Amino acid sequence: MKYTLAQNAISSLSIAIEKFKIFYYNNDKYAQSEIDEAIKICIVFLENSIELMLKKILASSDPLSIYAEPNSRDIQKALSEVNDSCRLEDILISKNNFRTITYTQSVQKYNENYQNSDKLYCVLTNLGAKRNAITHFGLDGTDALDELIVCLINAFDIIYNYLYPQLIEFEDIEFYFTSDDLVVDTIHGKKLLFNSDDDQLYNNIIDFLDELMETSKDGVCALRASKLESKIYEFTELLKELIEDSKYCLLLDKNHAQIDFGSSNFEENHICFDVYKNSDIWNSIGSCYSPYYNVTAFCGEGGEIYFLIVHDKHELYIYNQRQFIKWPQCDEAEPDNQWLSDYANGACEKFKLSKRNLLRAFESVLKD
Repeated sequence: MKYTLAQNAISSLSIAIEKFKIFYYNNDKYAQSEIDEAIKICIVFLENSIELMLKKILASSDPLSIYAEPNSRDIQKALSEVNDSCRLEDILISKNNFRTITYTQSVQKYNENYQNSDKLYCVLTNLGAKRNAITHFGLDGTDALDELIVCLINAFDIIYNYLYPQLIEFEDIEFYFTSDDLVVDTIHGKKLLFNSDDDQLYNNIIDFLDELMETSKDGVCALRASKLESKIYEFTELLKELIEDSKYCLLLDKNHAQIDFGSSNFEENHICFDVYKNSDIWNSIGSCYSPYYNVTAFCGEGGEIYFLIVHDKHELYIYNQRQFIKWPQCDEAEPDNQWLSDYANGACEKFKLSKRNLLRAFESVLKD
C-alpha cells in the first residue's frame, strides 16, 4: 500500500467525512458509544488529512520544506538519485530513513508562506489541541462537544475556502474535488452522487463541503443563541425591545415605511426582515452568522452589509451603503476581522451596542 501525500490526504479526509456524518446528521441512529468513537476518529483523521494537504502544498513549491532535517546526508543523497521515474519520497520511503515536520510546524509554515491568516492559524491549532486531548484523555461535557462540532465545521471551512483552490491543481486528487455528475469519483471508486439510503447525503467531497458551509452556520448560531456566554441573547432582547419602542414606530412613520419580521426566529438569532415603503416592498435584509468570529452581519440580497454585531464585545458597526461592502459568501474565505479593516477605511461607523444605537442602524437602512 503506497499513497502520494495528496492521495493519503484524501483517504483521511474521506474517513473523517463519513464519521462526521454519523454524529452530525444521523446521531439518532447510533448508540452513544458509536457516536463517541465516530467523533474521535473524525478528529484524528481530519487533522491528519489537513497536515498532509499542507505538506503537499508546501512540497509543491519546495520539496525539502516538509522534512525535519532537509540538509541531512540521507536526504541529500536521495536527491542525487531523483529522476523522471523516481521521486524523492519514493527513494526515502524505500530506505525508511526520514522525518517530516510536525503538524504544528506545517500549519505555521503554510500560513506564513501562503495565507497570513489569524483565523486559519487559530482554527488549525485548535483542531490539533482537540486531537491531542481526545487521543489521550477524551473530552467531557455537552458544551465541550457542542463547541467541538463548531471546531470541526471551522476546519472543514479551512479546507473548502482556503486550501481547496490550491488542492485542485494537483492532478492526482483533482477529480475527487471536481467530479459532480450523477456518478462521482471517490477514494473507494465510483459511487452515486447521493447515498442510496434515506439521508441523501453527498458522496463527493466538494458538494458535501458546499452543503455543510451553506447550512451549518444557522445551526451553530441557533446552538449558541441558547447559551448566555455567547451574548447573542442580549442582542436579540435589545432588538425585540426596540421594535416595540415608540421611537422606532416614529422612525417608520417618518419614512413612510413598514418592516416585517414575520420570517424571523429571534430565539435562534435567525433574523430577516422585509422593508416596505409606500406599501411596496423596497428591500430584504437577513442575518449572516460567522461561527468563528461569533459575529452577525445584516446583509441585503446582493450581500451588501447594512450593519454588523460583534457579540463578544457588544459592538455595532453601521455601514455606509455608498461603498457597497459585501459579506463573504459560504464559498469565500472570511477576511480576518473584516469590520476592523472596514472601519479603518471609513466604510462603517463603530458604536456600543444599545437600543439607541440599533435605532441608528435602522435609520441608516431606511435612508439608503
